[in-house]
Parts: sequence; structure tokens; C-alpha cells
Amino acid sequence: MLRAGLPAGSGEYTLTASLKRQVPHSTLTTATESVWTFRSGTTPEERPLPLMAVRYAPEGLDDFNRAKPGGTTRVPLWVERNPGSDKAGVRSVRLEMSTDDGAHWQRVPVVRAGSGWTSVLPNPGTAGFVSLRAKVTDTRGAGVTQTITRAYAVG
Repeated sequence: MLRAGLPAGSGEYTLTASLKRQVPHSTLTTATESVWTFRSGTTPEERPLPLMAVRYAPEGLDDFNRAKPGGTTRVPLWVERNPGSDKAGVRSVRLEMSTDDGAHWQRVPVVRAGSGWTSVLPNPGTAGFVSLRAKVTDTRGAGVTQTITRAYAVG
């Protein structure tokens, strides 16, 4: 659990969390980063921060989380909120993909689907990896930019 004492009065804040890993048994999810932006003010009691997380469920991957080269991968996604935080609606969802571990990003269309969103990503024609970066804002101005390096493999 993260606890943060903030100064009295209203203000805009940015909170960043990142993780890098290198393990011999996996080449997936080698790095993650979440950058949250939000407003906060003085409250009479402690309240959860209005943080969000994007969750993904790529479809059609094999048992080793690999997609077929040259095909497409349908990626349903949804936004989860910090339990107990304000329940502002989601204003916008933007998704980008990278096939070079985040050196270059390409925006991919996202469409509303039930209680979440869906995107169809074009897989590269050769073996490699797909990284994902989502940018979400809510109706109260809070946001998150979440990056997953090597979210799934291709090949």
C-alpha cells in the first residue's frame, strides 16, 4: 500500500512507478511504467488517490503468449480504479504499440466495447515483441500513461 502525505491546499501532482526486470526464464514484460496525474486538495480525512490502471487481454496467443507473424491480435482492454477513489467516468483512451521495445510508437485505433475498449493490432511479419502504451484521462482530469515493454511476443 502506498501512502502519501500531501501539502495542505489544492495542487496538481504526478506520481511515477517503474519496474525493469531481466530473468532467464522470460523475455516478456521486461519493463513497466505508470505515470499518474491528478489534482488533490485538503480533506478532513485520508482518501484514496484517484489512480487508474489499464488491463489487457490479448486474444489468440499461444501457450507461450506469442501471436502469429503478419496477422492481427485483438486486444480487449479496460480501466480499473483505485478502490474507494472517486468514480469519475473515463473521458478518453488512447493506445499505441511499438515493435522495437519503445524506440518508436504507432497509434492504433481503439473502439468502445461494452464496459471496456478493443483494439486490433497489426503484428510484425517477423519474430519479435509488441509493447503497449495506453493514455487514459477521466472526466475530472486525472490521467495515467501506462507502458508495458514486451507485452506479448510474435513468432
